[in-house]
Amino acid sequence: MKKYLFLSLAFTAVIATASNAQTASVPSPNGATATPAAPAPALPSLRQMQEKITPQMVEKTGLTEAQANKVIELNYEMRMAAGALKDLPEADRSKKIAELKAAKEKKMNELLTGEQQKAVAAFYADMGKNAAPKN
Repeated sequence: MKKYLFLSLAFTAVIATASNAQTASVPSPNGATATPAAPAPALPSLRQMQEKITPQMVEKTGLTEAQANKVIELNYEMRMAAGALKDLPEADRSKKIAELKAAKEKKMNELLTGEQQKAVAAFYADMGKNAAPKN
C-alpha cells in the first residue's frame, strides 16, 4: 500500500513540475513578470477568401464574378472593422457595429437587387450551417 501511495505522489510531483515548466514568464518593462499570450489564429486575407468563396457564390447565387468579389470585400471590411472595436465598452461597440452594418447595407443595396441580396443571405446562412464548429 505504501508503495502505491509513494508512486502516486511521485507521479503527481512530476506532472506538476512538467506543467509549471511549460508556462514561461517574460519580464515586462516595469519589472513584473507576465506569461505571453497565445498568438491569435491568423485570419485569411481578402484575396484568399475571394479565391475560395467566389466560385461557390457565383454558382449558387447567380452573381457575376465581379459582384461576388465585391460582396466578399464588403463582408471582409465589415469583419475587420468590427474586430478592431473589440476593446470598446459593449454599448459603444454595439452602436459602432450598427453603424457599420447600415453602411454595408447601403453599399449592398447599390450593388445588388433584392433577389440577389436574398440569394447572398441564403448562401452565407448555408455556409454557416456547413461550417465546422469552433472549439
